[in-house]
Amino acid sequence: MKKRARRLKAIALAAVLCLSIGTTTLSASAAMSTKTFKKKLTTTVTKQTKKAKTKKAKLKALFTYVKKNYDYGRVVGFKATKTWPLKYAKEMLTKKQGSCYHYAALYAYLAKKATGYPTRVCVGTTNGFNKSRWQPHAWCEVKIGKTWYICDPNMDKYAAKSSGKYYLKNRSKLIRKTYKVQKMTTIKL
Repeated sequence: MKKRARRLKAIALAAVLCLSIGTTTLSASAAMSTKTFKKKLTTTVTKQTKKAKTKKAKLKALFTYVKKNYDYGRVVGFKATKTWPLKYAKEMLTKKQGSCYHYAALYAYLAKKATGYPTRVCVGTTNGFNKSRWQPHAWCEVKIGKTWYICDPNMDKYAAKSSGKYYLKNRSKLIRKTYKVQKMTTIKL
């Protein structure tokens, strides 16, 4: 019972923190150079996908890695600037914690590096934490063939209890039902 109560508290905290407004609290780690970030990205991808034989297996290994090795950290005052994904991915890689924006950005960079697939981060709203209320959120999308898929490690970890419900799900089945997009940013290495 205590475990369930802690899990529900974590879900509520994640939902509330995605809504916060103010200034960013994790910005110190953005000082990491892009060169250092790319090296760490390469090292992480290599280490986490050693056993993966296919690109999809690499995506899954990295999805699991992000969910298991990063925690939710409070960030307020999010602004979808042109360079926000790089900044937030750097912060997440350095601090090992961040908001839904950090989870989305880091996973998008890892996925792009590991597979070369077209990858983007989306900012918008979701009702995935609370079906009766849409709230600000960010997630990653990966294009395989002609189809875009949603990969949302933050939502999967905190709202779906690591069920895989938000891993590699056809975008057309979730957009306007669970996610509403306001802005997309393509990831480039």
